[in-house]
Amino acid sequence: MSESTTVGGGTTPAQFTGASGAEAAFATLFPSGTTYTVFSGSGVATTSGPLVVSSTNSAITVSGASVVADTTAGGNAITTTTSTAVFAAPNDTISAGAAATTIFGADSGVTQFTASGANSSITGGAGGFVGTASGANSTLVGGTGVSIMHVTGSNSLAVAGQSGITGIDMSHSTGPETIATNPLGNSGTLVAILGAGADSVIGGSGASTITAGTGHDSFLFVLGHAGGSEVIIGFNAADNIGFAGYGYSATNLPVEHVGSIGDVITLSDGTTVTLAGFDHKIFSA
Repeated sequence: MSESTTVGGGTTPAQFTGASGAEAAFATLFPSGTTYTVFSGSGVATTSGPLVVSSTNSAITVSGASVVADTTAGGNAITTTTSTAVFAAPNDTISAGAAATTIFGADSGVTQFTASGANSSITGGAGGFVGTASGANSTLVGGTGVSIMHVTGSNSLAVAGQSGITGIDMSHSTGPETIATNPLGNSGTLVAILGAGADSVIGGSGASTITAGTGHDSFLFVLGHAGGSEVIIGFNAADNIGFAGYGYSATNLPVEHVGSIGDVITLSDGTTVTLAGFDHKIFSA
């Protein structure tokens, strides 16, 4: 069953309030005066246009939609065939077609997603967030819960969540890809595996562990956007490490010491970079 209704006042459902970017996006995509369909049926259904889901445990295929919002307790399977913004509920499964898609994870439960469209934008919520982005030029941001994201589309950007744990698996990507650990001073934890491309990792705050790939990877640290601790596993002669804004030179080197884990480089802003397995310094004698 479905009915047509109109947004009154642009009220944001509670589960999207305060979520990473979701509240502002909801207000933008569902402004006051927007006409949309409310789906309250069950089972398998096909619909089109802006949609609000008000029933659980349904399988819904949506075409021609600008936005879909699941305002229920969740458990729905939502498939999109055109460019759509999807606001997930707990335990939803989102399957996005070849068009650019925007997905916001839920505040609890586990959101599962697949996004094959290029230029997609995917953001985790406070709940679990697990899925794969295979479209090129996608942007993925971890949530405040546990986010596990597999990235295979080239030229994508993956960013650690502002808190919680973000896992990024690029091992099946030929890249190049870019990872930002915590560029805005957040405290999230990041674990990432790079792929075969020439990937770039921009170190930020928080704690991160990065496994280098088989490509020529670059690990970059920028004064004012770093401050955390980063452990790099598998760093080798094909990779590069760079520092911007610190003023380092051949006669002004960062502090280094070799510990039980490997070579530890300490920057002037307190950032630590550990090259796991290195039994020698790479900058100073």
